[in-house]
Amino acid sequence: MKHTKKELESLMARLNSGSQYLQSNDMKVVELDEGYAKVEMVIDEQILNIHGFVHGGALFSLADTVAGSASFATGRDSVTLSGTINYIKPGTGGKLIGIANQISAGKTIGVYEVFIFNDHDDLLCRATFTMFFLKKA
Repeated sequence: MKHTKKELESLMARLNSGSQYLQSNDMKVVELDEGYAKVEMVIDEQILNIHGFVHGGALFSLADTVAGSASFATGRDSVTLSGTINYIKPGTGGKLIGIANQISAGKTIGVYEVFIFNDHDDLLCRATFTMFFLKKA
């Protein structure tokens, strides 16, 4: 189902304003399209590990958020069934950029590939998420 630009903007506003988790972790959905999402996250001392790099849990959380946002762009709400991540480089910089693309979306399951970069265009990690589409109430 193809969404209008206005519908996608409305969904992006819903995701950004409706989630205290995104707000408290400095995440923001900045682009949304059919099976695609881009989410940015500010790197600050709150998400650094003992070595001064972005904590792996913060990277995983961003990957989950961007996959979920892309799955919402199908017009259906979803929850995460599973996620795997490969950490490639330490997280440094001023901001993280997560990009998700839909691999497959069936009646109940969607699969999304995620790449996370820093603001220097370094690839930090790659992830795959499987999402479960919720039935409409």
